[in-house]
Amino acid sequence: MEERPEEPAGGSDSAEGRGSDVGPLGREILDLFRAVYRLEARLSERIAAFDASGEWEVDGSASAQAWLRYHGRLSPSAASGAVKTARRLRHLPRTAEAFAAGEISSDHVRVIATGTDVAESLDGHDEIDAVEVARLVAEGEKVFVDAARDLDPGRLRRVVTHWRHAVEPQVVVDDERAAVCRRKLHMSQTLEGRFILDGELDLEGGAVVKTALDALMSPDPADGPRRTASRQRADALVELARQSLDSGDLPSAGGEKPHLSILVGLETLEARTGAPAAEFDNGESISGEAARRLACDAGISRIITDGTSQVLDVGRRTPTIPPAIRRALVIRDRGCAWPGCDRPPNGLTPTTSSTGPTEAQHHSTISCSFAERITPSSTNTAGPQSSPPKENSTSNRRRRAAQVGQPTMAGRFPTHIGSTRDRTGLEKEHAGGDGNERGR
Repeated sequence: MEERPEEPAGGSDSAEGRGSDVGPLGREILDLFRAVYRLEARLSERIAAFDASGEWEVDGSASAQAWLRYHGRLSPSAASGAVKTARRLRHLPRTAEAFAAGEISSDHVRVIATGTDVAESLDGHDEIDAVEVARLVAEGEKVFVDAARDLDPGRLRRVVTHWRHAVEPQVVVDDERAAVCRRKLHMSQTLEGRFILDGELDLEGGAVVKTALDALMSPDPADGPRRTASRQRADALVELARQSLDSGDLPSAGGEKPHLSILVGLETLEARTGAPAAEFDNGESISGEAARRLACDAGISRIITDGTSQVLDVGRRTPTIPPAIRRALVIRDRGCAWPGCDRPPNGLTPTTSSTGPTEAQHHSTISCSFAERITPSSTNTAGPQSSPPKENSTSNRRRRAAQVGQPTMAGRFPTHIGSTRDRTGLEKEHAGGDGNERGR
């Protein structure tokens, strides 16, 4: 039978309440945690003494932080944080005692050390002297140490913030302003064309973004593919940007509302064998399937070329989904047509089908972007309930071209995805395959 390590002083604490219902392995893990905390407390105490002694100057180091970075192989932020916390602990006896007993973690200590570092701000008040500052910090420290025995560091931070605001609200305001100044967002593109996001937001900005994303993170259909939380969050971010573009409320640039521009040839729209990929206006290529899906709800500008560079004619922009058809689909489907999806009609995209003799049947369903992504791509951009057309039918080929507002002639076609205001009130009459068109 394994001998259990001796219980440290104070180790049975409130952890005794939490640890009383754990098994042998769980108890051993808790004991090891407390042992780690005690070692970290000893290290912090030694760092404080080392910093005060000036011993770091022996090998020519400029500071205790620089010595730790080199000899301890720490990052600049880790070395600086270790020295700063060690210095603060010399003025926080209750925190140091609980840390040495293994009752609280180094994360708890950092939260308390940072939260009680308000002496400089309070010293600026004529009505508050040094004695009063020390009393306020001592009272706050007692509350924080007691709370740290039961709360994780994140919840402890909230307790500390309430105390800081009660003692000196301007300190909290200054912290918030500093956090706003540290906002950043990096968006880099890989060699494969994917985008990698990395950034930092303040509490308020992060809450705004999270609230918007949570509203668009609809659950997966019970009989559909399952997505991870990170995948749902990424899909929600794309949907948020898509709806923002579709709203038409973004500022104009170059006389136009922001939109995606796609250059696609007729042979690609018709999914002919050997057809080239479509392109964004920056030259990045996308599949014909993606272009046909985006073209389901887009403004179309026809460009007829002679060869690859000689432009013969440029048509005006027209919508692929007339407003009347969109309204009819909303009345009929009342939301996303994908089974199990409860997304409301606002912001949904009509998806096209090649079945049925009327235009209303061509635009067979409305669905959310996630449903469109997981719809089998056998033909064009048919909705979840549509059936594939016969590929050898000339009328079907012409009808597919008409679905995206194109005459069946050779050429290159830019598709603009974006402002609804740019599309409103425009319709196109499809005249079969003879290339005639007229706007309303």
